[in-house]
Amino acid sequence: MDIKTPQLLYHGTTGSTVESFRSKLLQSAYWRPGKDFGEGFYTTISIAQARRWAHKTAKEAWDGGKPCVLVVELSSIPGDIEPLLFLSDSPAWASFVYSHRKQNAKGDDPCAVHPDIIIGPMADNDTGKIVHKGVQLKKDDHWFYDQITRSQKGRKLDALKLGNQVVFGSERWESHLVLLGYYIYTRGRWLYGDAGDESEIKRV
Repeated sequence: MDIKTPQLLYHGTTGSTVESFRSKLLQSAYWRPGKDFGEGFYTTISIAQARRWAHKTAKEAWDGGKPCVLVVELSSIPGDIEPLLFLSDSPAWASFVYSHRKQNAKGDDPCAVHPDIIIGPMADNDTGKIVHKGVQLKKDDHWFYDQITRSQKGRKLDALKLGNQVVFGSERWESHLVLLGYYIYTRGRWLYGDAGDESEIKRV
């Protein structure tokens, strides 16, 4: 898989995590199970999408941290990686998401060998409820695929509207990622700070 570098990626989080990410971006001890592509560091090519993630994360945070978007550069690619690429929603994509969403215990993984990097669409925001229903009713992958690709009104969702995510599933990517800066949402505005200078925060 040939990925041209450098590439810019964005990660939605809260401002209280910036200091930790400055020291290390990939900290697998904090990666949670039960997500679309399993445990990993979730990024996107869309800053707008990352801002939505940041607002959602801040709303759920217990420490009152402000929405924050990290600007991360993929500077190079490690050798012998095991990538997985989903160009759009598909039965294979849905099966992968469903199997990983059903994992509740950290360290549990339905993959024999989990991919080092996974690129593909996000599942719909109601995926958690759909997974819960599917598990209770013992529904299969085909049912899940039909459910997450339709709106509440039953209309087929456009894959482009699902959003994109690039997930790093291994800490071996650490030396290939660079934290360039971050945006903090303050008083209705996004302010930018350079990762190398704590005092440099600009209104954007």
